[in-house]
Amino acid sequence: MGHPGEPPEPPPGLQTERTTLAWLRTALTFLVGALVLLKLVAHTRPRLAVGAACVLLPVAGVVSGLAVLRHHSGNREHEPRPLVDGTLPAGITLLAVLVAALGALYVLAG
Repeated sequence: MGHPGEPPEPPPGLQTERTTLAWLRTALTFLVGALVLLKLVAHTRPRLAVGAACVLLPVAGVVSGLAVLRHHSGNREHEPRPLVDGTLPAGITLLAVLVAALGALYVLAG
């Protein structure tokens, strides 16, 4: 138990739940951003839009899947434990770089 006046400790498992929801929101944000960029690019460069869609949409799906897998692996035991792999942050970084590259191509080509 904590000291008087301190907020109570949250139940175990809520931290991983919040983290999973944050990762899913991030992946969804990138997915929506990619779709908006694809819609903009499709009017002027349809081949670029199709190529980018073939790369961006699967990466967004993989990142979302990794978030769910990471959540399930973190909740297998009731004891909190650190997550050891960096696959999910690497996937989010890859998705951000791809969306930024598509945006840069659109700006430079236009």
